Amino acid sequence: MPDRTASATMIWPSAAPTPPPRFVEGFDPFVAYARDAGADPAALAADPLALWDFVAAHAELLEEPATAEAAARFLGNTIAVVHPAATWRMTSEPEVGTSVMSVPVTGLLRTMVEHPEHREPFRQMLASWPQADLDDQEIAALAHEEVEVDLVTPPVPFVRPEIALPEFLDDDGRIIPYGSRWGGGSPSEDAYSRVSHLERFAPVPAVVDALVAHLETWYAVAVDSRTDESGSHIVQLRPATGAPITITSGATGEIVTIEAGALFRETVPGCTCDACDETAESVADQLEETVLAIAAGGLREVFPVGARRWLHTRILTPAGTGRSSSGEPSGPSLAAGLLGAEEVLRGLPDGWWPAWSLRPQPA
Repeated sequence: MPDRTASATMIWPSAAPTPPPRFVEGFDPFVAYARDAGADPAALAADPLALWDFVAAHAELLEEPATAEAAARFLGNTIAVVHPAATWRMTSEPEVGTSVMSVPVTGLLRTMVEHPEHREPFRQMLASWPQADLDDQEIAALAHEEVEVDLVTPPVPFVRPEIALPEFLDDDGRIIPYGSRWGGGSPSEDAYSRVSHLERFAPVPAVVDALVAHLETWYAVAVDSRTDESGSHIVQLRPATGAPITITSGATGEIVTIEAGALFRETVPGCTCDACDETAESVADQLEETVLAIAAGGLREVFPVGARRWLHTRILTPAGTGRSSSGEPSGPSLAAGLLGAEEVLRGLPDGWWPAWSLRPQPA
């Protein structure tokens, strides 16, 4: 452990937040325990795997709360020694980590005793952690990069068809105010596992149809529609230029999947549970924003990013707003192969798909 020295602290008024600690005190009982057991605390502090083996061989140290807590603090400091970017954060259980991953030290201490088979995954995690931090920095740089993209939009904006729904009642006969049912507060715990009135999404397929008709009117795009054996409605839009789009609406209409470009995939709503409180209007908002942005030339796909070979996507809307996401590529789009997608995206300027070509309009 780093040497501890006496210090005095002067507090000056400042708006700057206090940085999280790199190390914490309170590990002396474990240091004494280790010495009594014939181990060198300094050697344990420099080698997390040696510390793992010591703890695993001395399960009784967890029986004394003070020693166990000291061991957890020693363990967290050891992780901070081998991974200099790691800091402490005091949550419900003290953790040591970075923005990429964080280790609950009390739980890890128990794992060392109860699950020796996790030793190798722990070693691999420590070894891969620095690269994961570098990958995260690369993703963050992409997400915050300022860009200028020339978006192409039709002269007439899309007009959503009217969404009219009956009132939905709860078990007590009260109207459920979907979209604002939690009043800015937190949902009840059971709401996360409860799904009610999926028929509130019934207008969504009509919005999809209107959106497709709008795109076909104003852009040079071929449209193929079909219904599969499950009853899902699939619309494929193949533009003369730009990213192709496939929109799949579930048989009952509450789930819509958008696949575009090489690897982009988005499902709306992301969740239909009562806690998320999605409505046909919120689904239509996201659906329109995504599809219209892609047609206008506002889709960016960067792959692979970092050693983990993640996909970074960005949506830029004609209104100037946007959002980005990163993670492992997923979904049926993988059937074409990641290598093929990588080759396609390599040919795009910084991963930006061009706008769809506007269809010539009669004079």
